[in-house]
Amino acid sequence: MDEHPLYRMWKTRFDEEVERSQALAARRAEREAERASWYAAWNSYKDRSSEAGLQRKPVWWNLAGWFMWMMRLHAAGRPN
Repeated sequence: MDEHPLYRMWKTRFDEEVERSQALAARRAEREAERASWYAAWNSYKDRSSEAGLQRKPVWWNLAGWFMWMMRLHAAGRPN
């Protein structure tokens, strides 16, 4: 005897929902693993930078100073 059409419809819908929830759970687990590896890399970087004394500021940190230096190069009375 064949299945009832409504049973088949609801079973199909339920199977799709189960598939979708499994796919979402797999993607969620993948994202959590990525996030955990990113945080581990970030914490490793912070630990290494504090150990090695890499607290020196980059060359471009004083943006206002660089701007003033560049403007003085083209100031009146300076060779261009």
